[in-house]
Amino acid sequence: MKALYYEKYGDISVLKQGELDDPKVVPDEEVLIKVKYFGLNPLDYKLRSGMLKLMTFPTFPRTIGSDFSGEIIALGKNVKNFKVGDNVFGFLSQLNKGVSSQLLTANESILSLIPSNTDLPEASAVPLAALTSYQALVQLAKVRKGNKVLINGASGGTGIFAVQIAKMLGSSVTSITSDRNIRWMRDTFLVDNAIDYNQENFLDNLKNNEYDIIYDCYGNLSFNSVKNLLKSGGSFVTTDPFKLSNLIGMLVSKFSKKNFLSVIVNSNNTDLNVIKNWIEDGKIKIFVDKKYNFNEAHLAYKYLETQRVKGKVIVKVDD
Repeated sequence: MKALYYEKYGDISVLKQGELDDPKVVPDEEVLIKVKYFGLNPLDYKLRSGMLKLMTFPTFPRTIGSDFSGEIIALGKNVKNFKVGDNVFGFLSQLNKGVSSQLLTANESILSLIPSNTDLPEASAVPLAALTSYQALVQLAKVRKGNKVLINGASGGTGIFAVQIAKMLGSSVTSITSDRNIRWMRDTFLVDNAIDYNQENFLDNLKNNEYDIIYDCYGNLSFNSVKNLLKSGGSFVTTDPFKLSNLIGMLVSKFSKKNFLSVIVNSNNTDLNVIKNWIEDGKIKIFVDKKYNFNEAHLAYKYLETQRVKGKVIVKVDD
C-alpha cells in the first residue's frame, strides 16, 4: 500500500512516500479501512522530530497523522456496530501507529459514522482536535453557562473547536490569536473579546481574578504565567503537560486555590458521537484551511509548521 512515513527522526526532509506492507489480518474487534483523508496536527511534527521519543517505541518505519476518514472494506468477526461500505472517522494514537497510508485497521470502539451533513474531507479534520477540546473543557474543567473562558491559540485546529464548545455551553469567551485573525474571531465565532498576542506583554492587559478557565491550546503559556488571571477555584488547562514549566506549575498548584489540569486525549466513540451530534445539529462547524493531495504532503507539513493555520489542514490519500 502507498504510505507516507519516516525511518528516522528529523525535519520535513525525512518524510518519504513509498510502499509499505498491507495489513495482513483484521483482528476480531477491528475493521479494515480504506483511508480517504487524514488531518494534520502539531503533534505530527513533534513526534517526527523526536521531541517525544521517550514516549514512543523506537520502531521504524513510522507512518504519521492521527485523524482520518475513510470507508470500511472488511470486518473482524466480532464487529457489531459497522458494516462494509460505512464511511467512518476517528483517530489513532501516533504513539503506536499513524494513519498516513491507504489501508489501516482500527478497533470499532474508536470509530463513528461521519456526520450526515459533512463529507469525508471535512470529517478528517475533526476527531483529535475536537475531542481534545471537548475532554479538556467539558470533562476536565467542567465548563458551564456563565463561565469566563480564556482560550490561547484560538484560531488553530484545537482552538476553533474550543471556542465553539465554550460559546455553545453559554460561556463568555476571550480568544488569544494573531492580529490577522481578530476580526475572524469576532465575526465568525462571536467571541466576547479578542486579544492580539503580538501586543507587547499582552497578558498584562487582562484583569486579575477574571477567568474561570484558561485553556492553552497552543502550549506556550504556563500555570505560573497566568495564575493571577484565574479566579479562586479556577482552572488552567494545558495540552502540553510534559514541558518543564508545566511540571513546575503542577507542583505549584498543589499549594494554590487554583487548579492545574492537563488533557491527554482519549480516542473513543462515546465522546466522538457527542461531537458528531453537535455537528449534525449545526452547533459546531468544521473549518478546513487548506487541502493537499498525497504527493503534496511535504508542502502540507511545511504550511502546518508555519503555525499560521486557521482551522485544519488535510491530505487526500490517493486510491
